[in-house]
Amino acid sequence: MFLATSWRSARRTLVALSLALAGCRASLPAASPTPNTFPLRLLVDGASTPLLHELANSFYNKDALAAWDIITLEPRYALAELARGEVPFAVLSHLPDPRLVEEGALWATPIAQLGIALIVHPSNLINNLTPAQMRALLRGQVRNWAEVGGADRPVQVIARPAESSEAAIVQALLLGDQPITRTARLAPTSQSVLELVQADPNSIGYVSVGHLKEGVRTVAFDGILPTVEAITVGTYALRSPILVVGNAEPANDLYRAFFAWIQSPEGQRIVRQRYGALPMQ
Repeated sequence: MFLATSWRSARRTLVALSLALAGCRASLPAASPTPNTFPLRLLVDGASTPLLHELANSFYNKDALAAWDIITLEPRYALAELARGEVPFAVLSHLPDPRLVEEGALWATPIAQLGIALIVHPSNLINNLTPAQMRALLRGQVRNWAEVGGADRPVQVIARPAESSEAAIVQALLLGDQPITRTARLAPTSQSVLELVQADPNSIGYVSVGHLKEGVRTVAFDGILPTVEAITVGTYALRSPILVVGNAEPANDLYRAFFAWIQSPEGQRIVRQRYGALPMQ
């Protein structure tokens, strides 16, 4: 499975990065009354965008000011941009081919964990869905909520496009080789998932926990809600590591300082506001 493979790859790089960062300030400019500006260009998938913006807004380095250029692209397109070499790093919650990290073609290190929340209209009183029930809903094998303990209503699945991280994670962890139902409505963004579910009492969708807002209701998956704690300790199953990936390990520069800060207790406190923290924290 993608989840286990990615964590194995990510853990190999985590220790090396954290230990090396203790002395990584050599190439940063010396402290001055007006620190130099250092451009930081990063790609990020839609599922991790809220997290990266929160981290960027909270990061401070006394030796250099970060000039942020954050571009949202789903994983396949982000990896293509990395290959072009114009942007050095991407923050992704899904890797289309984990072997790129396992075989050393890409450098990677984990910074957080993403949870995929199952959401329904507030009027839908279903409280829990098992993996088998959720799989049947997504495949179109369950067409009425009464079949899984809900009201006598037709089911409308709201899905993300296949190239999105959320859809890829759901495909890997729930659907496997089976396609999602043809009757699913595709939502181009996480915000549109929220809007469609909020407007349709018969609907069920999924979004990154970082995008959750009022107006929808979260359903437990296999008896567990996607809380920060449940995602962090691994009891919530619909989760995936969020990785920083690049063509090469960062130099002793502000990129490296930023990634190390995210992995530090201070950075992980910000991660924990909505996302799961690193398992070893």
